[in-house]
Amino acid sequence: SSSSSSWQPKQLFLLIMAFLLVPAAYVGGTTLLLAAGDRLSKFLASPGVAADGLPGRRGYLDDGGEAVPSTSAGGGDVSRRRCIVVFGATGDTGLALVPKALEMGYHVRVFVRSRSKLSNELGDVAFHPQLEVVEGDLADLEAVEEAVHGADVVISVAGAKPETAPGPMTTAVPAMVAGCRKHGVRRLIVQACALCSVPGERWGWFTSGRLTRAVVRWQLGSNVVDDNERVIQYLHREVRDLDWTVTRPTFFEDGENKGSLAPNLDPCAPGAVSHADVASWTLAQVDSDAYIGKMPRLCYPPVMHPI
Repeated sequence: SSSSSSWQPKQLFLLIMAFLLVPAAYVGGTTLLLAAGDRLSKFLASPGVAADGLPGRRGYLDDGGEAVPSTSAGGGDVSRRRCIVVFGATGDTGLALVPKALEMGYHVRVFVRSRSKLSNELGDVAFHPQLEVVEGDLADLEAVEEAVHGADVVISVAGAKPETAPGPMTTAVPAMVAGCRKHGVRRLIVQACALCSVPGERWGWFTSGRLTRAVVRWQLGSNVVDDNERVIQYLHREVRDLDWTVTRPTFFEDGENKGSLAPNLDPCAPGAVSHADVASWTLAQVDSDAYIGKMPRLCYPPVMHPI
């Protein structure tokens, strides 16, 4: 009995150690495995088709890896494209973009739900002689299509308001495309967001972008990311006859121009850009073919992978 009693404390000690060490070893092993997986996922991360471009446009890579000469005439001659149609003009980026476009000498047609809201936001600019206001709703696809009539360039900086509302762009952008085809408009610029991924894009497992994306989509209930990703997939797969560009700016902040933006293929990272700088970059693409068929993220330099 003495021998039996002398083993009892040892057995109890071993049982306690096993209770403590086995979970610790499991947690430690799992942590190491996840860390290795995260490192590997970041090594294998890919920007997908964001920089592919379109056949026959500058920057497009054919099977041989050579740049195909552009068929569009760019060069920045504003007089070639006089009329810009802007969807989402009462949003923050739109309110920065419309006055800039008017200052550059464009005739600007805005498609808005409320003329009075536009007037309140723009002040005296709302009475500019080169500003044309069309009232309508993005859900009215026929009105969206007809708003493109007579335009040279279509710019969409619209989105769901509030963000928890059903995303309107999944159906509105195809209507814009239909209007462009119907009325012979080639240039289309669509603003998405940096949290959107493009076909073929791979993210690291544990990155700030992935965490933020999960919070925005699931905790905040925002439909913006999913809505914009459907637009991106649609343009990439079905629209090869228009000169489209998708911009993916990082998070926004108010204020005036701070500096030039750097189009890039970097993973989504923390940071903010001003609506004014995004508006300036967007307008610079009106007569440029540098980013046709491309989907750059936009942030301030420095960047690791510029386009």
